[in-house]
Amino acid sequence: MPMGKEVLTIAPGEAGLNHIQLKFGEVLQVQFVNDGERFHVRLIGYLENRSIIVTVPVKNRHLVSVRTGLEINVRMMVGGRACAFTTNISHLYRSPYPHMHLDYPDALITSFVRKAVRVETRIDGTVVNLVIGDRGKETACFLLDISVTGAHLVTSLRIGKSNDEIELSLVLDIMGIQRILRIKARLLGRLKVKQPTEKREVHYGVEFLPLPQDNLIELYAFVYSKLATTA
Repeated sequence: MPMGKEVLTIAPGEAGLNHIQLKFGEVLQVQFVNDGERFHVRLIGYLENRSIIVTVPVKNRHLVSVRTGLEINVRMMVGGRACAFTTNISHLYRSPYPHMHLDYPDALITSFVRKAVRVETRIDGTVVNLVIGDRGKETACFLLDISVTGAHLVTSLRIGKSNDEIELSLVLDIMGIQRILRIKARLLGRLKVKQPTEKREVHYGVEFLPLPQDNLIELYAFVYSKLATTA
């Protein structure tokens, strides 16, 4: 199995969210159950078996319209595991800043992540070599496989040499929701691949450089949503 799952039941007196060492200020991904749209919020704090306090999501610099009783899915990356739970908005406050209380979850679903897991999938995008300065131009590309640490990159021409730093702009479809994800990476070298067509293709192995946590969550969500559909 590429990924293990366990259900942690949170009973009175148990560690709860402390079990996964969730820290204040962490970025969480929230998804409204009846809507499907995803947003990022920050954890302000929590009191065991009472509530979880997070910021109100923002879209286009405006607060997203939310209401008490709304059911949401919450996802996060903590250490080497992806965690998720379903809850409801219990209270909303505008002062001293917009924030909301979520019902404390009865259970967490945790997925143990193995960095080597790769999924074969076609992802279109563009790539630019950051090492060559103004001479670097965006070039159309696509990925043949991807993991949370790297990918198999294909271009129509040579874009650089081993250890060159590049930036990928990828179009990800996460359960029907499209995201543009920008990832900095480095070239590991060219791959020898038998050409399936007469069209010229140059193949590279790439290693992703450290990502901001909200982008990392989206990358995990994409990879493991693909795993779930092919398992």
